[in-house]
Amino acid sequence: MSLSLTTLLGLSLALIFVSATPGPGVITTVTRSLQSGFRAGFWITAGIVVMDLVVLIVTLSGLSLLAYWSQPGLVAMKLFGAGFLLWLAWKNWHRPALAQNATPKQNRRDFFTGIAVSLTNPVLFYLAFLPAFIDLSALTLLDAFVLLGLISLILAGVLLAYALAAAKMQHLLFSQQGKGQIWLNRISALVLTLLALLLLASLA
Repeated sequence: MSLSLTTLLGLSLALIFVSATPGPGVITTVTRSLQSGFRAGFWITAGIVVMDLVVLIVTLSGLSLLAYWSQPGLVAMKLFGAGFLLWLAWKNWHRPALAQNATPKQNRRDFFTGIAVSLTNPVLFYLAFLPAFIDLSALTLLDAFVLLGLISLILAGVLLAYALAAAKMQHLLFSQQGKGQIWLNRISALVLTLLALLLLASLA
C-alpha cells in the first residue's frame, strides 16, 4: 500500500471536519431524526454514504467529475431527485401529529432522500480535497479499497452521531403528538423544499 499513516491521518481529520460542518446532509439527518427518531436518520445516512461512494469511485477511476456531473443522465437524476424531495415535503407538511411506526416503505423513502440530498452538492469534497492528500494516478487497488472504507466509516460515523443526538433530543423536547410534532413535520417539509430548490439551481 502506497498510502502512509500520516496521509491517512491528515485525510481522516479533514473528512471529520468537513462531514461535521452543517450542510444539506447534516441538516436533513438531524431534521428527520428529530421528526421520526434514529431509524430515519440511519436510512438517510445510508443513502448519503452510498451516493458519496458512487462519486468517490468515479473520482478514483480517473474520470473527470466535472464532465460526469454535466452528463444528461445526471441531469435527469437531479430533476427526479428534486421532484422526489418536493413530493416528500408535501407529504411531511400534511403529516398528522401522531407519528406512524417506521415501515419498510418509509425506510426506502429515507434512503432515497439521502441519495437525493447527496446530489445537492455540485462541487464535491472529493474533487477538491483528495488531490491535496493523494496522488490519484499512483493509487493501487488496495489504496482505493482503503480510501473507500475510511471515507465510508467516517461519513457514516459523523452522520449517525448527529442522528443519535437528535433522536435523544426528540424524546426530551417533543412528544409524538401535539403542536411540537406538527411543527417538526412542517420544518422538515421546508428543509426538503429548500434542498429541492438547491438541486434545481445546480442545473443552471
